[in-house]
Amino acid sequence: MTFFEEQLEQGIFQICYCGNCNDTIWPPNEICHTCNNKTNWKKSANFGKILEFSKKESLYFGLIEIDEGIRVLGEITSKSIPEVGQSVRMSVSFDSKPHYSFIVENN
Repeated sequence: MTFFEEQLEQGIFQICYCGNCNDTIWPPNEICHTCNNKTNWKKSANFGKILEFSKKESLYFGLIEIDEGIRVLGEITSKSIPEVGQSVRMSVSFDSKPHYSFIVENN
């Protein structure tokens, strides 16, 4: 199991970056794809914005952009219909694969 997956199991989303290139590495990798240096990690602020969303039955899901321009897909929880551009708070888990969920802020 990778460091990224271990952190997800604890509910922590880590951002992989190269200190040499000052570049975000997504998907995460231990080695920078530009300069081949070892990468570093920093904890995400866990906030983002809805870029796109859809609904299947009673569930909303969408594409969310979080820190450093990272985009992930996940479930969206909202008391009303979500809107593109709305701020969301992310929570994460890992059970054989990553699971991302988002709660609309100021709902």
